[in-house]
Amino acid sequence: MNCLKYSLVGASLVLVMNTATQAEMIDMSEFTCNQLLSGSPDAIEAAIWTSGYYNGLRKKTKLDLAVMKHNAEMVMAACKDSPKKTVMQTVDTLLSGGKKK
Repeated sequence: MNCLKYSLVGASLVLVMNTATQAEMIDMSEFTCNQLLSGSPDAIEAAIWTSGYYNGLRKKTKLDLAVMKHNAEMVMAACKDSPKKTVMQTVDTLLSGGKKK
């Protein structure tokens, strides 16, 4: 029940942020770690989208906030090491066990 509450609150925040700002199209395959590390509203929305994208690929419908926080910390740390890589490249590397360069 709490997971559902958090998911609904998160979705609501994203909707509010999207309607409050000018519509903008972002190609997430080109969104860099440097952009993610900027902490801008786009970076926050991109992080939410990325989490949903990869969880959707794995057919995961449950939200574990502790795991989500841990994964976000892992991505942020990897992005600090390679800020010019895209976020998707970074996540793919982490998911493959760090074998990609």
